[in-house]
Formats: sequence, C-alpha cells, structure tokens
Amino acid sequence: MRKQMTDSLSSLVAMRLTSSVVMWVLAVGLFLTPGYGAGGGGNAHSPIVIQSDADFITCACVASGDGTSANPYVVGPWTINGYSGAGVTIDGSSLTKSFVLLNLTIAGNGGSGSQGILLKNINPTGTRSIVAQVKGAQTTINSGEVGIVVESSNYVTLDGGGANPNGPGISAAGAGTINKQVSGSIDIENSSHVLVTGWQLSASGLSIQPDWVTLDPTTATWGVGGVRFFGVTYSTIDHIAANNCTDASISLFNSSYNTLSNNTTNYPFTMNYIVADGSSYNQVINNVASTGDFIGYLVADPLPGTWTLQQFGPSHDNQFIGNSSSADGPTGTEIHSGVAPAFTGGFVVLNGTYNNVLTNNHAPSFAWAQAVPDSSSAIGVVTYKPTLYCNVTASEGGGGVANYNGNSWTGNTAKIIAPCVPNN
Repeated sequence: MRKQMTDSLSSLVAMRLTSSVVMWVLAVGLFLTPGYGAGGGGNAHSPIVIQSDADFITCACVASGDGTSANPYVVGPWTINGYSGAGVTIDGSSLTKSFVLLNLTIAGNGGSGSQGILLKNINPTGTRSIVAQVKGAQTTINSGEVGIVVESSNYVTLDGGGANPNGPGISAAGAGTINKQVSGSIDIENSSHVLVTGWQLSASGLSIQPDWVTLDPTTATWGVGGVRFFGVTYSTIDHIAANNCTDASISLFNSSYNTLSNNTTNYPFTMNYIVADGSSYNQVINNVASTGDFIGYLVADPLPGTWTLQQFGPSHDNQFIGNSSSADGPTGTEIHSGVAPAFTGGFVVLNGTYNNVLTNNHAPSFAWAQAVPDSSSAIGVVTYKPTLYCNVTASEGGGGVANYNGNSWTGNTAKIIAPCVPNN
C-alpha cells in the first residue's frame, strides 16, 4: 500500500545559504510555488516532502513559525491536487524542528497507494522531542486510498477542530473532513501516544467480507474504514463522527491501553467498533453507534488454532462503559445473500476473549457467542438466521467457559439479552 517517497532536496544546499538568503526564503520565497488562487485551503502547491530540518527552508511551504516547540513551523493553508503518492510526506527520522500542518486542502487522483498526509518516524525514540500536529477545521482530504497515515511514530496529534463540547461526536460549527477514501480515512500503525479528535469522516472504506475465523487484521481483509489502530498503544480516538465508513467505523487490532470516547458512528458494513487480535486494556466509553449492519460493538478473539491467535495472542481486560448502539441485525438483502454472520447484536463478546467488562450500556441486544466454521458458506462461518447465542466452548482465560471466561455484564439495558449473559 505504501509507495517509496521521492528523495528530499539536498540538505547541503540549505547549509550553503547565507543567513540573509535564508531569511529571504522564509519571508518571500514561501509564496513562489505554483499557485493561482486555488479554492479551499489556500493557494495551490505541489506535493510537499520533508525529510530534514533544511527541507522546511527549501520547500517554500512554511507560512510562519521558527520550528521550536513553542512556535512550530506552520505549513498551510495550501491546496494540493491530483497527487499520485502522498500530498504531504514528513519523515521524522532526523527532524529536530516542530511543525503544524494547518487547514490543508488535499485531493488525490482516487488511485491506490496514495495518502493525503503520511507521517512516519515522528519522535522515533518514543519521547516527545518535537511537536507534530495536523489540525484545523478547514482541513479537507478527499479521493486518495487513505486520508492520513501515521507509521512508527509517537506523540502525534490529529485534530480536526470539531469536537463537540456538549456531547459525543462533532459540533454543528464544523470540523475537518476526510471523505471518499478508497480504503479509509485514518490509519495509525505501530505508534503510541497519538490523539485523533474532532474529525468528520464520511464515505470511505472497502465493503469486503472479513475473515470471521481468523479476524485477519490486514487492510486487504478489512480496509481502514473510519479510524484503524494496528499495533498502537496509549492513544485516543475522541469526538469524531464516522458516517458510512466500512468495513468498521473504528477498529483496534493488536492495540492496547487505548481510549475510544465520545465518538458517533453510523451506517458501516460490517460493524461500528471492533477490538480484536490481542487488543487489551482498552477503554470504550460514552460512544454512540447509531446503526450497524451486523454488530454495534465487538470484542473478539480469533478461533482456536488460527495463525492470528498464535501471533497476536488473546484480547482481554477491555472495558465498555456507558455506550449505546442501535444495531439490530442485518438487512433483508444481506440475509438473503448469506453474508451476515450468525453472531449479531448491539454488543457481541465473541469466541475465547476474556475478562472484558460491559457496564451501563444500551443496545437492542447483547450476545456471548462463538463463530462456527462452515466451508459451504459464502463467508466461511454459519450465517444468520437464526442467531447463535450461548455456544461458546473456546476460552483463553478468565476462569474458563463455566465462569463466562471472566467476562462480566452489569447494568446494561436491551430488548434481548442472551440467556447465558448474567446482567447483574
């Protein structure tokens, strides 16, 4: 999915600039890029590549700032159209300068392998040595494969500026938007201490059937959807609104110690929230899942004997507190075409995952279930109808099946709560 980025301009050129020339570039030359009053975020600019501190001087893209933590370089507003790789690439491997990507308007060519913004190796030592932000309610990213990608980075903030101060989701005043992406809006991989907040994410993702047996976390199986965490720790997804982002609005794979809070999601195929493949000690708090074809919230392990369970280990000790879901099963078309799994519901605890806590949530139904492989099925498992509840035999811990694998359900309200689910 990733393409090799173009080489940066030689840092040697910047080293030879006299101080007066440097000042002239900052004060005047910033605006000498091709630009003729493009609409949206600002004048037109070619794709931006930053791989060294000197690139901030030679890119003709910095509007203000001196690169310190207190006064970061401000890149934007710019309009970047029709790129085939990435609209903005910043590789922080050797950076010492702080930056903010502000109110950018980025539109790709709709092809695969393209990213609106690619941030990689930011604060690679794991300490917050530089400030790294993408922000602004006027940010617009459209028509790439993925809107924003963050790889192998720490202490990055993605702030769309639209967090609702009065409740979940975004405010009526507007937010940064990431729309019409082939695979999905925001993909965070192998990173920590990342904040994603205040975005409107719409009409992005791949409507493909996931592997319900292995829960294969790759983008080839799930796409990116709204926001995807893979190999992410100590990070937060807060106050975003994801509409029609498939396969999942928000997904955590092999990601632990994260917080999902105050988000609103609707119209995904196949679910709104998934926590799986070794994802543990996460908190999912005060989120709203308005609709969902199959499942509102899913916490799951792959089935026993699968490569994913061996590689990533079980998911456990996740907390789902004060969330709501309106997901109440698949559509008639999905039922007739045999693409809906038998385990459906507002909240589903699947397979051998253990020690998860579901407290004070509201949904049409709550289920504890296990996928049943079926080689004759179009999706590899037994399909809906009927719904399979209370058939769990797999256990990765928590005292075993007789102890509900240590999973607990307390204070939840629903039309249907599976008879094996103790809601004390």
